Amino acid sequence: MKYDVVIVGSGPAGCITARFAAELGAKVLIIERRQEVGVPVLCGEGVSKKIDEFNILEGTKWIANSMDGARIFSPDGTMVKLAADMAGSETGYVLYRDIFDKELARGAIKAGAKLMLNTCAVDILKEKGKINGIKAKHFDDIIDLEADIVVGADGVESKVGKWAGIKTTLKPSDLETCAQYTLSNIDLESAYCDFYLGKKIAPGGYAWVFPKGKDVANVGIGVLASLSKPGLSTLLLDKFIKSHPGLNKGEPIRFLAGAVPVAEPIEAVKDNLILVGDAARQVDPITGGGLMASVEAGKAAGETIGKAVEEQRFDKEILSSYEEKIEKTLYKKLKRNYVVKEILLKMEDKTLDMLADSLKDYKFDELSTLSLLKALVSKHPSLLIRLKPLLKLSKM
Repeated sequence: MKYDVVIVGSGPAGCITARFAAELGAKVLIIERRQEVGVPVLCGEGVSKKIDEFNILEGTKWIANSMDGARIFSPDGTMVKLAADMAGSETGYVLYRDIFDKELARGAIKAGAKLMLNTCAVDILKEKGKINGIKAKHFDDIIDLEADIVVGADGVESKVGKWAGIKTTLKPSDLETCAQYTLSNIDLESAYCDFYLGKKIAPGGYAWVFPKGKDVANVGIGVLASLSKPGLSTLLLDKFIKSHPGLNKGEPIRFLAGAVPVAEPIEAVKDNLILVGDAARQVDPITGGGLMASVEAGKAAGETIGKAVEEQRFDKEILSSYEEKIEKTLYKKLKRNYVVKEILLKMEDKTLDMLADSLKDYKFDELSTLSLLKALVSKHPSLLIRLKPLLKLSKM
């Protein structure tokens, strides 16, 4: 039961880390507390088509629908349409997430990783103050899984990170509570993923409609925890569905509830322990989407682990190259979007309507903070004062 690396969690972040580490010769074990990979589904099931560039999936059976882009609706109904390549990391494909996760796990196993289901991490192992593995409950047995590197891919408010001394608890203002139905028998033919903004619709968040076919769609909502109370997300979601022709006759075939971080990334390396995915808050603070971030970070983590195993060095110095790989790309975007999130939270619905009015007919050459500012201020100069904090971001 001795491995180069033990990864806690078989979601996309864990499986992609496992795959790239195993391909470089590492002896990898993934443990998963559930009895099946990908179940239950825990997200809106949207991902950018940029995922194709990573060559980590075979075939197309994981794709429920291919989208042309996104439509964003302001509180007064003004629509802004974006093509898929400019619509963010959640728009491109609508997934069968359970199949998607299983395909990622299959890729990791094919590369040489081992997977243990029904295995729940209960603590980290330490010897002379150094982490040397994971203590786990496998069915009814307590087992010790020794490893040179431990990876926490165990989701929001990571327990693995907490056991290692990393502060993983989120503030209510950095957490979205979410609810989602998969509705059947709807009347919806759209080539776009739809997002709806407004304090009355979703305080501090948004509602979404992701078509999975002409009569099936994921319809969900995210509400900032600091602006919510028990049951509010579901109550607002039901209200949203009833008010939308085409959705209000639908019948649910699945209901999901959960939470996602909308915070800045945290310390992802401590000694010989690494955090990836939601565990490291590698999630877009504006949208709450984390699949593409998990892909990018997982690849960087796996490659770093592979190099560490090759050199037989398991200290923070070599493992920190994982964060260095994503600092100027992924982390730059996430930190910038956290600032944008904080600005948007302070805006009234009237301001959001003005933003949408500025953008509804704008033809973007590129989607950048600077191009966005130019579009907004050109039509509504009064927005300049409210958007002044964004000027600093235009150089990021």
